[in-house]
Amino acid sequence: MLKLEILNPEQAGKRIALTSSLTIGTDPACGIKAHHKDMRPQHARFTHNDKGRLCVEVVDAEAHVFLNGKDILHSELQHNDLLTVGPLKFRIIDDQARKRLDSRLSELLEQVEEDDQLYDFATEDLFYLISKDPQLQQRISFTIPSRDRFIDQAQQFLARLIRKSGMDEMKIEAFMTCTKELILNAHRHGHTYDESKAITIRYRDQGQAVSLTIEDQGEGFDHRSAIAAVSNLDAATAARQRYQAGGFGGLGFQMIVRMSDHLEYNDAGNIVTFTVNKDF
Repeated sequence: MLKLEILNPEQAGKRIALTSSLTIGTDPACGIKAHHKDMRPQHARFTHNDKGRLCVEVVDAEAHVFLNGKDILHSELQHNDLLTVGPLKFRIIDDQARKRLDSRLSELLEQVEEDDQLYDFATEDLFYLISKDPQLQQRISFTIPSRDRFIDQAQQFLARLIRKSGMDEMKIEAFMTCTKELILNAHRHGHTYDESKAITIRYRDQGQAVSLTIEDQGEGFDHRSAIAAVSNLDAATAARQRYQAGGFGGLGFQMIVRMSDHLEYNDAGNIVTFTVNKDF
């Protein structure tokens, strides 16, 4: 069953079961009510399409509904979609999809701990290794010194891997954007530019999707608050607030949240795994 997770600060985290009878507006009869200058009496409603999948649609001709930042009239809903109706902000949660992804990521991390060989990017030619052993193009782990030169080389190496994976070109752009931002975050914010530390990177081609795990040696950060912040604010405001607080920029983090199909941190916040599907 799909659920609406409220992102507005006053009720953040609360979830509402989605049904085809649920409506949003100012009318007392609506299942979700909010009074706002941009909210209509009957603003939006949820329906099933001919495939039996839940959709959201605009009810009033003057109403606006935004799905993942786009002004829509009618659209099917999927796990992790961001929905804005007037002043209300929601994330779509599919418990079954979430459980499948969490299970897949747990298996991945268990395999990494049990039988994974960790290569030293600074001393081994990984470009040569993947040409010699094609299996490494699906599964490889390595460490890099936390320095700009090695970060640039690691990005080139990962770009070569992802282009061999068969991923859609537009999804490659999303993958490489997340890769760049998260590795730089590890260097700049996890390590505060300490070049004596190392970054561990684990690349996995899972067939329908590709995941990347990035681990730094820093103390971590409050990733839950950071994700909530960029979900509730526009990019410029989020970036300004994070900068003033000494954290990493809201603009880059907002791109990570929006472009990855699944994003998961460990409790401390110094290990992150993101997944990008190969196709839309």
